[in-house]
Amino acid sequence: MTKIYGVVAEFNPFHNGHKIFIDTIKQKYHPDVLIAVMSGNFVQRGDFAVLDKWDRAKLAVDLGVDLVIELPLAFAVQPAELFAQGAMKLLNLLKIDTLVFGTEKELDFTKMANEILIANDKFEQDYRQSSATNLTSYYQSLGIDITDLPNQMLGINYVQQIEKFHYPINFQTILRKSGFSATSVRNDLKLGASVSIAVPKLTDQMINKNQTYTWDDFYPYLRYQVINSDISELHSIYQMVEGLEYKLKKEIMVSDNFEDFLDRVKSKRYTRARLRRLMIYVLMNVKPAEVENVYENPYLRVLGFNENGRKFLNQHKKDLNLITKVGKKEAQTLELEVRADQIFQLQSKQAQDFGKMPYMKGVN
Repeated sequence: MTKIYGVVAEFNPFHNGHKIFIDTIKQKYHPDVLIAVMSGNFVQRGDFAVLDKWDRAKLAVDLGVDLVIELPLAFAVQPAELFAQGAMKLLNLLKIDTLVFGTEKELDFTKMANEILIANDKFEQDYRQSSATNLTSYYQSLGIDITDLPNQMLGINYVQQIEKFHYPINFQTILRKSGFSATSVRNDLKLGASVSIAVPKLTDQMINKNQTYTWDDFYPYLRYQVINSDISELHSIYQMVEGLEYKLKKEIMVSDNFEDFLDRVKSKRYTRARLRRLMIYVLMNVKPAEVENVYENPYLRVLGFNENGRKFLNQHKKDLNLITKVGKKEAQTLELEVRADQIFQLQSKQAQDFGKMPYMKGVN
């Protein structure tokens, strides 16, 4: 295969904008194989995916992606820079030659990425502000506006990783059209409203057939974990900083639901997204060494593929660290994933790891 294209996605859930994006890539660039690196059951902003990773992988393949690889939790539940670092690490391992991402505006991404890399040594965190606010101000000082432009910010981070690590990867951008938003779809789902206009028919059928998930479903487990952990245990959690464990202990006792808890804990220094990510780590009792291990030893877990994807896998199975099923050996490699999926299973009641095989279009 000579044209291997890659995208980074959450498909949370797969909506009409995603369909237009995938169709545009195929019509414009005619890749031999299109690979999506997709977040698993927990997503970048510290939320639970509304549909499990297997359902989302199936939708992605049925709606145009050739191969779906899981983005490990250690990469997926991260701020933009680390999210991009992990995603690009996997796409480089997959030997893609071209990355495609959506953007709200056409920019000189290579120039901007290199300017940021050069200027990064001068960046100083202002601890009176949240890291997100500080970073936005920093980008603005370089002439880069990322306010309410999440795809543009991720795009800059993807290109930064390509430049920083000298990956042999080109990139193309597709201008996002307004009117399609996974956030608005998720909000409608929370309200019990129909999303049939915003999503492909297959997505609508999947949503109607399955339970959808939010933090409210898992808050009792988080509450138990915080109450049952002592201060030293909480302090050892990945990304726990500056005595925040004391605040968690205090506020969890008087918060009846997850949003109330976030309201009580948040401050100028901690955005809700950062706190949601931290609560994922708390819920799972994630330690720094576990995250570092995944960055040092990345793996490629296959979630789904079609005939094109199968040909790619067969061609590269000897030189890629592919995981297609989970036994004892694989469970050691996927330790964080298995723990995350066991928590997800408490609500879904559906197997997420052991006994699961990738979705093969036309076969299962």
